[in-house]
Amino acid sequence: MNELLIYRIALGVAGICFAAFAVWTFRLSPENLSRFEPWPRAKLPGMVIGWIALALCVPHAAVVSPGFLVPLLWPLAIVVPILGYCFVDYPLARALGGAAILGAYYLVHKSFELHTPCSGAIAVLAWIFGIAGIWVSGKPCALRDWIRLCARSGVWRGVSGGFWVVFALALFWGALLTRGE
Repeated sequence: MNELLIYRIALGVAGICFAAFAVWTFRLSPENLSRFEPWPRAKLPGMVIGWIALALCVPHAAVVSPGFLVPLLWPLAIVVPILGYCFVDYPLARALGGAAILGAYYLVHKSFELHTPCSGAIAVLAWIFGIAGIWVSGKPCALRDWIRLCARSGVWRGVSGGFWVVFALALFWGALLTRGE
């Protein structure tokens, strides 16, 4: 597969994910808060997302790591999420924060490299998403607090869901129009 096709698939998959986030966000309410509030502390999904994120990081880390560390990168990428499962509080929130940072970087970088139409809009939306990822990575209980805010406030739910919708539409638009020229 060539780089352009991978990027277009990534835009489409991310757009579908963000559209699903929008639907989920719009469905939050005080009645179902008790069901969704514990999600940021979920261990197994946090470990799986951690493995995926670290697997994407290893090839990039190998280039900048000291020589003695390179053979340890893959074993560390396997062991660290397991340790997180055992010892870290809010593992899903931390893993989602890290995935948001990686995804935001990828979207910004590739949108300009492959001359995506509306790359400025995608970049701004991705920066907001990446900043949220940094915030959640540094303070993982913020994801739980955001879920509470969206469940209790129609304004927060509308703004957050609207952000996901706009981001998804921008990604779909970019996937359709990117030619890599």
